Amino acid sequence: MPQLPGERAEFIDGLRAFVPMSMSILPFGLVCGAAASNAGLTTGQSLAMSWVIFAGSAQIASTQLFAGGAPLLVILATATIINLRFLMYGASLSQHFGGLSRRWQAAIAYLLTDQAFALTVVRRSARPEQPHLHWFYLGLAAATWVCWQLATIAGILLGSLVPPSWSLDFIVPLTFIAMLVPLLSTRAMLLAATTGGSAAVLLVLPLQLNLIAAALLGVVAGMAAEKLGGGR
Repeated sequence: MPQLPGERAEFIDGLRAFVPMSMSILPFGLVCGAAASNAGLTTGQSLAMSWVIFAGSAQIASTQLFAGGAPLLVILATATIINLRFLMYGASLSQHFGGLSRRWQAAIAYLLTDQAFALTVVRRSARPEQPHLHWFYLGLAAATWVCWQLATIAGILLGSLVPPSWSLDFIVPLTFIAMLVPLLSTRAMLLAATTGGSAAVLLVLPLQLNLIAAALLGVVAGMAAEKLGGGR
């Protein structure tokens, strides 16, 4: 079925929103692919991990554990814990996409990334009445998927040409700082960010559970601030 003008415009806007993000996705995917290749995974296994997991932090952690000879159960448990944040992302996006068909919801769930979630929230905040937000999400998330796969393939093929000393992981938090700042326009958002960020640094929990706990504390703080301030 051909797209309506509004849907096409939202899809194109999603593609445009992706362009600045590609500057962080490309090097991170390159490192992930090179790490998988250097860890001893075959080309097929490396590609399959990128398609199935599609999450850079979990891929890096899984690759490191595999290279260190960790049991499969430990690798699976670690990747699952790292990706628990996507449960909260999905719960947040359900208020916008809950009425879509199962096919749409399945595609949105598979393509969900930190970047897609953050930019979609920013988009909704800027255009609360826009009825075609899912097309914006699709343009952004699909472009992210293609870019990530191409970068991972390049990393696998280049392999040892990417030295471990590069440590390009720092690009990702810098990207999120740039996306977070425009959202800090209300007292509730500022309190949520401050609480979550402080908890992530101060809490010491095993298996990186401090990140999940910090996110939950940030949500609670933001909701409490909205309630006390008379917000919805």
